Amino acid sequence: MKDYKISVVIPVYNGEKTLEKCLLSVLTQNFQNYEVILVDNNSTDSTKKIAQEFVGKFNNLKYIFEKKKGRGSARNAGINASCGQIIAMTDSDCIVPQNWLCKITKPIISGQEKISLGFEYDLINNYWTRNIQKSNWDFVNRKKIGNYIKHIDTKNFAIDAILMKEFMFNEDLVSFEDFELYLRIKDKSRIFFNPEIKVGHRHKTSLIQVIKLNIDRAIWTKKIFKLYKEKTINQKKEPMFESLSLINFLLFPFWAIFQFTKKPFSRVFFLIISEASWRIGLLISR
Repeated sequence: MKDYKISVVIPVYNGEKTLEKCLLSVLTQNFQNYEVILVDNNSTDSTKKIAQEFVGKFNNLKYIFEKKKGRGSARNAGINASCGQIIAMTDSDCIVPQNWLCKITKPIISGQEKISLGFEYDLINNYWTRNIQKSNWDFVNRKKIGNYIKHIDTKNFAIDAILMKEFMFNEDLVSFEDFELYLRIKDKSRIFFNPEIKVGHRHKTSLIQVIKLNIDRAIWTKKIFKLYKEKTINQKKEPMFESLSLINFLLFPFWAIFQFTKKPFSRVFFLIISEASWRIGLLISR
């Protein structure tokens, strides 16, 4: 592992409440040779001040200000500034374990894989975050095939730098840029998945935040669908696009009733709120 240099890219926007703990966890890894590139995407709070304090203490931390708004633009700025053979990513509201870099990059360093993905655990532990965690676990299980997965989540992710620089992120997307990357890269490389490699994540903590999250995801899923409508990706084989169909809309009431026969009310309430807000997002998107 000493022969490899890793570049960790962390985009941040108004992250003053979480950034310090994130950077402390990333900058105290037991990996020998790595750099951390923090990309500030137009923050208006004290993010820059916190970042500069850390830059003064850690010589392997770079701070970049990216003017073009959007997580794709921020991630690309970090990638372009990187010099490692492997690029790892996490988010500014995450906390990584001390052996995170060793574990997430191991399949790539061994030469067996080009992309490595881990999972997450809930840092908040309230009603909303517990249910988000359960939904995320159900989602990855539906996407998992053996040791591989049809999914990319940039909060716990590593990739061969040459491959990453070949594809990059779509800078026109405000959200779901990792899903769009997956659509383009899936035929080039399989994605190794180890759910035991976990980073702590601060999920959305309230009803309003959950509704906004699902509306946002629906809007950008529909935009990505339209983006690839005339392209070579077989949309019928992509489960994320199934919810865009008229049949899916019509079946929603029956699906909701059926959930009550299988799950406790507290779980069903969360699922119905999530699904209903998702459909609202599809209706209002252009």
